[in-house]
Amino acid sequence: MPKILQNARETILKEGYILLEEKGYNNFSMRELANRCEIGLGTVYNYFENKMSLVMEIFNNTWTEVIEESRNIKEKDMELEEKIKSIYKNLEKFLKYHKEVFYHITKEDKIVKEKKADSDKCKKNDVMEELYVIVDEIIEVHKENKDITINMETRKLTSFLISNMITLSMKNTEYTIDDFLYILVNKL
Repeated sequence: MPKILQNARETILKEGYILLEEKGYNNFSMRELANRCEIGLGTVYNYFENKMSLVMEIFNNTWTEVIEESRNIKEKDMELEEKIKSIYKNLEKFLKYHKEVFYHITKEDKIVKEKKADSDKCKKNDVMEELYVIVDEIIEVHKENKDITINMETRKLTSFLISNMITLSMKNTEYTIDDFLYILVNKL
């Protein structure tokens, strides 16, 4: 018989996070989650409309941690390469368990931006925007310090860095972040 939980929402999120790590988004089951929490399936749906709304909350909570860690990295007195490597490690850890959801969300953001691109009121509601801003600021500081000599617009360089970090962490390639940084440093 299902039990009554004192902190049902928190328990559902905690167990949902574990289930998402174990099974991934595509194999995530609300019924299995309810069983793990020892509550009825209807109780889970009282707190979350559907699987995506639950997974989105888990994703957002975890993404917020990545952003906070990236802000902390930005403030540290470190070489550019070490900052990039630290941000990469945070992304890699995050994407290990959330790549399916991340892909879905960034794909949806792209569709929304394309639809809004026709109007002058196009807002950047991209899930990646906060990370882009942090990396922009890191690049600007290192440009001012003459650590970066490449003559490229900051946002383009940020986009290049982040897209390559995501590609490295999402795909099994023979290249590592160290290889990427070696090439980058020799070009910057």
